[in-house]
Amino acid sequence: MTKWIVVAMIVLGMAFAAPIVSAQDQGDQDLGPMDPTMMEAPPPTFIKPAAVLKMMQDHDNSFVLVDTQPQMAYAQSHIPGAINYPFQERLTPPIPLPRDKTLILYCPCTHDEDSISMAKKLAEFGYYNVKILEGGWYKWEDLKYPVTGNPNADDSSSAQPAAAATPTASNDNGPLTSGRPVGAVTPSFRVIDVTGKYKGQNTCYVCEYGEAPTILAFFDKPSDQNANLIVKLNQLVSANSQKNLKGVVVMVDGQDSKAWLEKLAADKNIKIPMVYLLHGPKDLGVRLYKINTAANDTFLVNDKRTVQTNLVNVTDSNFNEVADATTKMLGGE
Repeated sequence: MTKWIVVAMIVLGMAFAAPIVSAQDQGDQDLGPMDPTMMEAPPPTFIKPAAVLKMMQDHDNSFVLVDTQPQMAYAQSHIPGAINYPFQERLTPPIPLPRDKTLILYCPCTHDEDSISMAKKLAEFGYYNVKILEGGWYKWEDLKYPVTGNPNADDSSSAQPAAAATPTASNDNGPLTSGRPVGAVTPSFRVIDVTGKYKGQNTCYVCEYGEAPTILAFFDKPSDQNANLIVKLNQLVSANSQKNLKGVVVMVDGQDSKAWLEKLAADKNIKIPMVYLLHGPKDLGVRLYKINTAANDTFLVNDKRTVQTNLVNVTDSNFNEVADATTKMLGGE
């Protein structure tokens, strides 16, 4: 017995004497996700916009601003000096971010959801020196702090409507396509809330709902058909509330739809949030989501911030396609 005790003590001593090498010690080497049992990342800390502005004015080179907006949004406007690393559902190396500086992340989310999510994902790759700009991009803008970019910048590849997974309408030139394709990430985009919990405010429900299964329904303008579809969508979401299904109605025509949405919510007891795009068909959200303004509607059935099904020009008669896609997404038959 004494012999085995001595052997065990020697093994333990060798283990404690082994050098500990952190991700930071690896320089810019791309590492795989860290084993969570080996090291637990500290929770991300927040930094005030005023503090960041002072660091910029002092020419502090110990940090790097990281803009997590989609590339098109970043090109149009961002904080001076920030580098673009768009939100991703899953990070894969190589990760083009420095390891020898403090990373300050910011996003266009109401409660910094994308920045918090990205900070957690980066920690899996050994990035622990990370802070989050409190209030994100829109707080920075509200404070009238310096911004740069080209408001007319556009990404022609993103501006074109994507091929729908299951087109439901056609025109003289073939199937009408609209919306981000199956497999694409659903990026953050700003809307004006009309009937949801942020009524009257700028917000982003994509950020808020995060990885929850979500149906994003874009409608061209107020109409009886669209009203019927919204009622059906509300019923579908309500029937699957225990499975955490979310739904959002987005009116592409802009502020002109506000009164119609308010009346519809009151008359039909619509519980899912209904919103509109501030700049109507010219809004950045239209380009980010590749919405074809010739389409009456575009339904994107999403899970974990990824498009699972894309349906265009849904009608009362084939709304069951939305319901079937949702059931499949939620694990049903």
